[in-house]
Order: sequence, then structure tokens, then C-alpha cells
Amino acid sequence: MKQLLILSGALCLMMACDKSKLENIVLPPASPGNTIEINGLVGSESGTSAGNMVFIDFSKDLQTPLIRANWDLAFYCGNQNRVMINNTTAAMAVVVDKTDLDAVTAADVSGETFEVDITDPNPATFLKVDDLAGDLNKTVIPEITATASKVVVIGRGTGGGTPRRDMIKAQFSLTENGDYQVKWSKLNENNYQTATIAKDEEFNFKYVSFDNGLLATAEPAKFNWDIVWGTSIYETPNGTIMSAYIFSDMVGVNYLSGVKTVEKKYDNEAGATQAYDAYSLADAQAETFDTYRWAIGANWRQTAAPGVTSVGVNKRRFYIVRDTQGNYYKLKFLSFTAEDSGTRGKPELRYALLK
Repeated sequence: MKQLLILSGALCLMMACDKSKLENIVLPPASPGNTIEINGLVGSESGTSAGNMVFIDFSKDLQTPLIRANWDLAFYCGNQNRVMINNTTAAMAVVVDKTDLDAVTAADVSGETFEVDITDPNPATFLKVDDLAGDLNKTVIPEITATASKVVVIGRGTGGGTPRRDMIKAQFSLTENGDYQVKWSKLNENNYQTATIAKDEEFNFKYVSFDNGLLATAEPAKFNWDIVWGTSIYETPNGTIMSAYIFSDMVGVNYLSGVKTVEKKYDNEAGATQAYDAYSLADAQAETFDTYRWAIGANWRQTAAPGVTSVGVNKRRFYIVRDTQGNYYKLKFLSFTAEDSGTRGKPELRYALLK
């Protein structure tokens, strides 16, 4: 009986310890807000050619820079077998009607253009890039299967001041374990490299560089960022049609993880400032949120263009962001260029938790 009591006491003590551990596993409180300067510059490059894309997590007051030219492919970790090319360098791809990598040369893409030219609003350009809205059903590289894909020729992009690099031919497949596999070389060579990429449910994507293979660190875990700032290929009106264009200072949201936004627009800066200061959690909870990847986009700033009278942050707008944990933040940009006392490539923004 005594031994039983001792054992029972020991079990209770262990359970108490386990319960204590469980009670101690709690998420840290969300940041009440902050004012930050985005670290978009890698070195001495111009702000319009900022080398970093920067992921920002409001609740953790965290920004994670990633050099745009340091990656080429993003492999989706969700329930589809999709691969995206690098929209931040304006990379383009063409699927060749061949399955033999050795047989593919520059002759197979003769006449194809792999550069963005705003003066040539060719609708065919949009067929060489991933869906601008981020629809994974519309990637330029078809969904990956166990059967080796047709060969894909990839121009790695020169957008945002990215140096020109050799074109690549690549082939994709799935392993028996369901991992991605990619094999590639320079277009006119047959000196191949390979990478195997296992899906990780903690991430939206795992990244591969044609120079360095699978990257150990790139985009943060899918619940560890809300918005990403940087350069991106997008579209702009060109007469009566839309033309592909490389935008600096684009802001995307973590749409694949459920981050949502609302854009608030006002007639003047004073009205926007007053509304931002007074905006409450109840106001946010009554909003209809937008799930669009580029709901913020380039709307937050104004660059030099015909008819533009004021260059800098658009201070007649601010944004509401609902993050992956269900927190609501109000967000406004403060500066981004010399005209509004900022530094191009290092914009300043402010966000505040609504509670």
C-alpha cells in the first residue's frame, strides 16, 4: 500500500509538472505597434533598385530581408505541386515541347523575348510569368507530377537592377516519396545540377537558387509574416491595354496564409490622419476585408509621372491588416523618398494593434 501511495504521488507530481509545462506554452503577446524603417538596401544600390525583398511580421516587430537575386524557384508546400518563378527579378519562362534536356538549346526559344519592355505592350508577356494575383492554378510551369515534365527554359530576369545571368533549362518531377525534384543546367550546356525539395507544412514555399541549390533560409514560416515589400513584375495601363511593368516599392500580403487587408481612402491628408487616429477595433470588425495579393500594392506611394504634383507617400490612404493570428493592425506609411524626407529603398511605416 505504501508503495502504491508513493507511485500515485509520483504520478500526480509528474502530471502536475506536465500540466505546468502545458500552461507555460503560450504565444507571446502581440506587439502593440511600432514605427520601423524597412531595410530594403543591400549595399550602395539606388533605392529604385533595392536589392532586398523584406517580409514584415507586425505581431513580432520583425522584418526579414531576402536578396531578390538569391533565388530562382519557389516550391509550394501546400496541397498542390506547384513551382513559382521569381517575380521580383521579372523572371520569365517558356515550356518547350521536348522532354529530353540534352536536346534543348537556344534554338528552341529563338525569337522569344525574356525581358519586360513597357514600350511593347505584348499580351504574350503575361503568358511567360506566373499569374499576377498569385493563383497557383495559373503558374507558367505546369503542375509537377511523377512523370518528368517538358523542359522549361527560364530567363532569370533583370528587373530592379538585377544583373543579367545565363538562361537556364530545367525539368521537374516528383520522387516516390512525393518530394519535388528539379534538374537544370545553363541553356547551351549539359552540365546538370539537381535538387530535391521536401514539403514543409510550416512554410508556404521552399526556395531554390540555380547558383546555390536548396536555400536553408528564405521566406519566413507562413505564420511569421504579414506583408512583403520589394520589387515585383505587375501591370500598368498602356493606352487601351495593360502592359507588363516592373514596380519598385510594391507591397504584397501573405494571402496564402489568410492575411487580409482593407484600404481606407480619403479626400485629403488631414481627413486621413484624423480617421487613422480615431480608427478602432470595432471599426475593423465591421469591415469587409480584401484577400487580394496586391491590395496594398503601389497605392501607398506616388512617384514622378505626367500629371503628378506631389511625389512621396500617399497620405490620403491607410490600411487595416488582419494577420494570421486574428489580430487587427492599422498601418500607414510615413516616408519613402527624398521629397517626403525619406530614403528610397528604406521606407518608414507605422502600425498599431487595435484592441
